[in-house]
Amino acid sequence: MFDNPADLIEKIRLGEDTFLELKEVRFAGHRVTDPHRDSLANELAAFANSRGGVCVLGVDDHREVLGVDLDRLDALEDFIRELCISSVTPSLTPVIERLRLPSTTGEMLPVIKVEVSRSLFIHRSPGG
Repeated sequence: MFDNPADLIEKIRLGEDTFLELKEVRFAGHRVTDPHRDSLANELAAFANSRGGVCVLGVDDHREVLGVDLDRLDALEDFIRELCISSVTPSLTPVIERLRLPSTTGEMLPVIKVEVSRSLFIHRSPGG
């Protein structure tokens, strides 16, 4: 879904819907503090339980590309994988991809795209 960066950028410009979730990322040291793990687990499980979807981490709700620090990309990926295993039952195996998207100033910033396919199973998360 949104395999072409231009398609993803256009979709981000249109805003969130049932197939797209945008999340700003914040850290305290190397620990992810935002998005909250339960909130992200709920979103990813909801995608799996519906028709699939994409979550882009490093873009805020106002559709502004904020990016993720390069030295924190590994920690963010580990956070996503860990919550897909420990916070969602049965576990999810999303496709996690590192991309660069243009900010409002045109600077190419790193983001993480998490694609969740529709599942044959019902996935449970902390929120339901």
